[in-house]
Amino acid sequence: MPVHSAQAAYTVLCTGYSSCTTKGYPHGGYESHKGTSYWNMYTGTNCTNYVAYRLVTTNKMPNKRPKSGVGNARDWGTTMSSITDSKPVVGSVAWWGKTGNHVAYVEKVVSSTEIYVSESNWSGSFDWRRITKSGSGWPDGFIHFADPVTTAPPIVNESKPAILSEPQVGETLKASGGVWSPKGNTYAYQWLADGKAISGATAKTFTPSYSQLAKDLTVSVTATRPGYTTTKAVSPARDVVPGTFTSNSAPVVTGVPRVDSELVASTGGWSPAASAYTYQWLADDTAIAGATSSTFVPGPAQAGRAITVRVRAAKGGYTAATSTSAPTVAVGPGSLASTSRPSVSGTPQVGSRLTASPGAWSRPSLTYAYQWLVDGAEVAGATASSFVPRASDIGRTVSVRVTAGRAGYTSASAVGAATTAVVRGVLTVRTRPSVSGTPRVGATLTAAPGSWSSPATASFRWYAGDQAVAGATGRTFTPTHRERGQKIRVRVTGTQDGFTSVASSSPSTGVVATGRIAVSAAPKIAGTARLGTVLTVQPGSHAPANASARYQWLRDGKVLSGATGRSRRVTTNDLGHRLSAKVTFKATGYAATTVTTGRSAKAKATSTLKATPATTKRGQVTFSVRVTATGVSAPGGTVTVHYGSSRTRTVKVAKGKATITLTGQAAGTQRYRFTYGGVSTVAGSTYTRSVTIR
Repeated sequence: MPVHSAQAAYTVLCTGYSSCTTKGYPHGGYESHKGTSYWNMYTGTNCTNYVAYRLVTTNKMPNKRPKSGVGNARDWGTTMSSITDSKPVVGSVAWWGKTGNHVAYVEKVVSSTEIYVSESNWSGSFDWRRITKSGSGWPDGFIHFADPVTTAPPIVNESKPAILSEPQVGETLKASGGVWSPKGNTYAYQWLADGKAISGATAKTFTPSYSQLAKDLTVSVTATRPGYTTTKAVSPARDVVPGTFTSNSAPVVTGVPRVDSELVASTGGWSPAASAYTYQWLADDTAIAGATSSTFVPGPAQAGRAITVRVRAAKGGYTAATSTSAPTVAVGPGSLASTSRPSVSGTPQVGSRLTASPGAWSRPSLTYAYQWLVDGAEVAGATASSFVPRASDIGRTVSVRVTAGRAGYTSASAVGAATTAVVRGVLTVRTRPSVSGTPRVGATLTAAPGSWSSPATASFRWYAGDQAVAGATGRTFTPTHRERGQKIRVRVTGTQDGFTSVASSSPSTGVVATGRIAVSAAPKIAGTARLGTVLTVQPGSHAPANASARYQWLRDGKVLSGATGRSRRVTTNDLGHRLSAKVTFKATGYAATTVTTGRSAKAKATSTLKATPATTKRGQVTFSVRVTATGVSAPGGTVTVHYGSSRTRTVKVAKGKATITLTGQAAGTQRYRFTYGGVSTVAGSTYTRSVTIR
């Protein structure tokens, strides 16, 4: 059924279920029941289902239509004419059947010309309206299905009370009493925390305490007016948040900012006064670990840095707050003092180590720097905790200056008492000298100087038996034939400036044995073994270099009588044989050494080859070949002729002669190369000849 809002002189007080509820205009729970049909009406947002719901739930009527004609809103007043009149009553139905098609529930009757209704409009929304009779649109009648028994009308809360600022511990709140119709003669206030009344909190203002922190705070306002039912309304809840501190004055640091000097912090001024204060000291705005009391003693780590203190104020129900002091000037260094002088231990003697003790000081955990003094003057580079007197210090006193330091402190120095005069050091032998090598003529011996109590310069003197060897003062010594049969030792003298000298001898070697001539490059024969040529022995290399050499020539390894010179001319008796030589080296004090050279190639006579063309025919040539050799008559062997691109022909030589005939030769000038292969006593040779072939 089409339903329209009544048109009259009216004021819409609220629109929407939630909005109306918030403003104190209820809907009797219809929002959650609008999907249910009452009196067999259409469900949802429409006037008939809503009014039927209110008559059933508020007026306690059965959920059954009174008459079949109570369906379309237009027909309600006509169908129910026996209970319809012009008198508005709370709980009656305002009906527009002549001037509209709508019904509403009468919530309040102000007078015979002013009413309040709640209504659910077709395809519209829920609202409350205030309607006056001053214009058109006043209901056509009021249907009294089951008017509830009423007494005095209630005062209507049109706008809920409210807490006007954020609830905060320690801050005074003020409540708004809301809007009431009609206005109450009196209003009573009650503040609540989590829905429970707060004892004594009955004024329009209230200051939350720690006990209300984090609770929902509301204020209940009860309106009264003669002739009206007393009505109560509660404000929306608001959380109580922690209070805040106000720093009235920053903390102050008193004391002298210096290492090891105590600083004291004040709390500063706070509103309200805190119940507890904590401290954090800072150096150049960086928190100092563990520095959390009201006093602080700067250490070396804070030297040169500005100090501040951060004070934290705390109190139940308040958000803790901090305030930081103004920075001090940079922390100055602490001071150190010697409480007992440094001292020197050890013997004041060249080469003997002196050790410094730093003495005692006013502070622990110090670092020490040392400077040694000789007769009160600084020794360059002598800055260790120990010092070894030098030769230049003999007859002078030694002392030490110790400078103590510590981070964040001013360094301080103190000088210990001087020693007695420095005396010469004494060298002592730690390990004896020794001799390495084989005691043999010509073999080098080497001395190890041993070791000494202090680095010393070593000088050497070699002895054969009990006699010093003239000129033998080096670290090495090579025995000659003069020392053969004697034992060798070395005496080493250690010297060092500022020390007394000391000498020590090595153990003696075994007796010096006969030397061995060492041949490093073997002798060899130089020259070519040809009849009439001279072969020479090259002696190679040997030690000692002045050893004499004797020669003996050999033929096929057998001694040639009388052949003892360094050179030998090849004779006819040597042809076909290999020559070598024995070389014997001798030197005083050395055993003789003989070395044999390698053998030469077989000795041969030099040959001469000649080929003469005896006859030539077309494509043919015959050569007469002759081989001769000085010292050898009628040599044999073979001759090979090379011709063409790669052809050869070999023939035997008999008594120095041979004949070679070549056929199939191309016409023109041809070149022929002859090779004699030689024999054991004659060397080979070659011959070349050009011949013109017809």
